[in-house]
Amino acid sequence: MLNLPDKMKPFVNDYKMILVEARQNNLILHNMNNIAFFDMLKVILDRSIPKNEAKKKIIDYAVKHNVDKTVIMTVAGATNSHIDYNAFEKGDGDMCTLFEEIAKEGRAEGKAEGKAEGIIETGLDLGLSKHDILVRLQTKLNISPQKAQEYFAIFGGQPE
Repeated sequence: MLNLPDKMKPFVNDYKMILVEARQNNLILHNMNNIAFFDMLKVILDRSIPKNEAKKKIIDYAVKHNVDKTVIMTVAGATNSHIDYNAFEKGDGDMCTLFEEIAKEGRAEGKAEGKAEGIIETGLDLGLSKHDILVRLQTKLNISPQKAQEYFAIFGGQPE
Protein backbone atom coordinates (compact mmCIF):
# COMPACT_ATOMS: atom_id res chain seq x y z
CA MET A 1 0.00 0.00 0.00
CA LEU A 2 1.23 3.47 -0.83
CA ASN A 3 1.86 5.91 1.95
CA LEU A 4 0.26 9.10 0.59
CA PRO A 5 -1.13 12.25 2.16
CA ASP A 6 -4.94 12.05 2.41
CA LYS A 7 -5.51 14.93 -0.01
CA MET A 8 -3.46 13.11 -2.71
CA LYS A 9 -5.20 9.71 -2.41
CA PRO A 10 -8.11 10.56 -4.75
CA PHE A 11 -5.61 11.30 -7.54
CA VAL A 12 -3.54 8.11 -7.26
CA ASN A 13 -4.73 4.69 -8.36
CA ASP A 14 -3.75 1.74 -6.24
CA TYR A 15 -3.47 -0.89 -8.95
CA LYS A 16 -1.79 -4.18 -8.18
CA MET A 17 1.24 -4.58 -10.42
CA ILE A 18 3.25 -7.75 -10.81
CA LEU A 19 6.80 -7.09 -11.91
CA VAL A 20 9.14 -9.64 -13.43
CA GLU A 21 12.91 -9.48 -13.30
CA ALA A 22 13.77 -10.05 -16.95
CA ARG A 23 17.31 -11.24 -16.26
CA GLN A 24 16.45 -13.80 -13.63
CA ASN A 25 13.08 -15.41 -13.72
CA ASN A 26 11.79 -18.92 -13.57
CA LEU A 27 8.43 -18.31 -15.13
CA ILE A 28 6.67 -21.25 -16.62
CA LEU A 29 5.46 -19.90 -19.93
CA HIS A 30 3.49 -21.83 -22.50
CA ASN A 31 3.33 -19.24 -25.27
CA MET A 32 6.40 -19.47 -27.54
CA ASN A 33 6.38 -15.72 -28.14
CA ASN A 34 6.62 -15.06 -24.39
CA ILE A 35 9.40 -17.60 -24.03
CA ALA A 36 11.35 -16.02 -26.90
CA PHE A 37 10.77 -12.53 -25.50
CA PHE A 38 12.19 -13.36 -22.07
CA ASP A 39 15.01 -15.50 -23.46
CA MET A 40 16.13 -12.67 -25.74
CA LEU A 41 15.84 -10.08 -22.96
CA LYS A 42 17.89 -12.28 -20.67
CA VAL A 43 20.75 -12.26 -23.18
CA ILE A 44 20.50 -8.53 -23.91
CA LEU A 45 20.46 -7.59 -20.22
CA ASP A 46 23.33 -9.89 -19.24
CA ARG A 47 26.16 -7.42 -18.68
CA SER A 48 28.74 -10.21 -18.41
CA ILE A 49 28.37 -10.92 -22.15
CA PRO A 50 30.15 -8.52 -24.53
CA LYS A 51 27.71 -6.66 -26.81
CA ASN A 52 28.93 -8.28 -30.03
CA GLU A 53 28.64 -11.74 -28.51
CA ALA A 54 25.17 -10.94 -27.14
CA LYS A 55 24.09 -9.70 -30.57
CA LYS A 56 25.33 -12.92 -32.18
CA LYS A 57 23.52 -15.02 -29.56
CA ILE A 58 20.28 -13.11 -30.13
CA ILE A 59 20.53 -13.48 -33.89
CA ASP A 60 21.28 -17.20 -33.60
CA TYR A 61 18.40 -17.65 -31.16
CA ALA A 62 15.94 -15.75 -33.35
CA VAL A 63 16.89 -17.68 -36.47
CA LYS A 64 16.96 -21.08 -34.73
CA HIS A 65 13.58 -20.53 -33.06
CA ASN A 66 12.02 -18.67 -35.99
CA VAL A 67 11.09 -15.76 -33.70
CA ASP A 68 8.13 -13.70 -34.85
CA LYS A 69 8.82 -10.13 -35.99
CA THR A 70 6.42 -8.80 -33.37
CA VAL A 71 8.55 -10.36 -30.63
CA ILE A 72 11.68 -8.81 -32.11
CA MET A 73 9.92 -5.44 -32.25
CA THR A 74 8.81 -5.86 -28.63
CA VAL A 75 12.35 -6.67 -27.52
CA ALA A 76 13.60 -3.62 -29.40
CA GLY A 77 10.93 -1.50 -27.72
CA ALA A 78 11.65 -2.92 -24.27
CA THR A 79 15.32 -2.08 -24.71
CA ASN A 80 14.41 1.41 -25.92
CA SER A 81 15.77 0.84 -29.42
CA HIS A 82 14.31 3.00 -32.16
CA ILE A 83 14.43 1.24 -35.50
CA ASP A 84 12.70 1.40 -38.85
CA TYR A 85 10.15 -1.41 -38.57
CA ASN A 86 8.88 -0.68 -42.07
CA ALA A 87 12.00 -2.28 -43.52
CA PHE A 88 11.03 -5.52 -41.84
CA GLU A 89 7.45 -5.32 -43.03
CA LYS A 90 8.69 -5.08 -46.62
CA GLY A 91 11.01 -8.03 -46.08
CA ASP A 92 14.11 -5.92 -46.68
CA GLY A 93 15.55 -6.63 -43.25
CA ASP A 94 16.82 -9.60 -41.38
CA MET A 95 17.98 -10.16 -37.81
CA CYS A 96 21.47 -8.83 -38.49
CA THR A 97 20.02 -5.67 -39.95
CA LEU A 98 17.69 -5.29 -36.99
CA PHE A 99 20.44 -5.44 -34.42
CA GLU A 100 22.78 -3.30 -36.51
CA GLU A 101 20.03 -0.66 -36.52
CA ILE A 102 19.71 -0.99 -32.74
CA ALA A 103 23.46 -0.56 -32.34
CA LYS A 104 23.53 2.46 -34.70
CA GLU A 105 20.68 4.08 -32.78
CA GLY A 106 22.54 3.59 -29.50
CA ARG A 107 25.70 5.16 -30.91
CA ALA A 108 23.77 8.09 -32.41
CA GLU A 109 21.95 8.71 -29.12
CA GLY A 110 25.26 8.66 -27.25
CA LYS A 111 26.78 11.19 -29.65
CA ALA A 112 23.73 13.45 -29.39
CA GLU A 113 23.86 13.31 -25.60
CA GLY A 114 27.56 14.21 -25.65
CA LYS A 115 26.92 17.16 -27.94
CA ALA A 116 23.94 18.27 -25.86
CA GLU A 117 26.01 18.18 -22.69
CA GLY A 118 28.70 20.32 -24.35
CA ILE A 119 26.18 22.86 -25.66
CA ILE A 120 24.50 23.15 -22.25
CA GLU A 121 27.76 23.46 -20.31
CA THR A 122 29.11 26.06 -22.72
CA GLY A 123 25.84 27.99 -22.67
CA LEU A 124 25.76 28.04 -18.87
CA ASP A 125 29.44 29.06 -18.71
CA LEU A 126 28.69 31.94 -21.07
CA GLY A 127 25.69 33.00 -18.98
CA LEU A 128 23.08 32.25 -21.65
CA SER A 129 19.48 31.94 -20.51
CA LYS A 130 17.76 28.55 -20.38
CA HIS A 131 15.59 29.63 -23.31
CA ASP A 132 18.62 30.49 -25.45
CA ILE A 133 20.30 27.18 -24.60
CA LEU A 134 17.13 25.26 -25.49
CA VAL A 135 16.88 27.05 -28.83
CA ARG A 136 20.55 26.31 -29.52
CA LEU A 137 20.04 22.62 -28.68
CA GLN A 138 17.08 22.39 -31.04
CA THR A 139 18.95 24.11 -33.84
CA LYS A 140 22.31 22.36 -33.52
CA LEU A 141 20.99 18.87 -32.86
CA ASN A 142 17.78 19.10 -34.90
CA ILE A 143 15.68 17.87 -31.97
CA SER A 144 12.23 18.64 -30.63
CA PRO A 145 11.64 21.17 -27.85
CA GLN A 146 10.69 18.28 -25.56
CA LYS A 147 13.98 16.46 -26.22
CA ALA A 148 15.89 19.71 -25.63
CA GLN A 149 14.08 20.06 -22.27
CA GLU A 150 15.04 16.48 -21.39
CA TYR A 151 18.70 17.12 -22.16
CA PHE A 152 18.61 20.35 -20.15
CA ALA A 153 17.07 18.51 -17.20
CA ILE A 154 19.85 15.91 -17.35
CA PHE A 155 22.84 18.15 -17.99
CA GLY A 156 21.71 21.59 -16.81
CA GLY A 157 22.47 20.92 -13.17
CA GLN A 158 19.67 23.24 -12.17
CA PRO A 159 16.15 22.34 -11.05
CA GLU A 160 13.36 23.29 -13.45
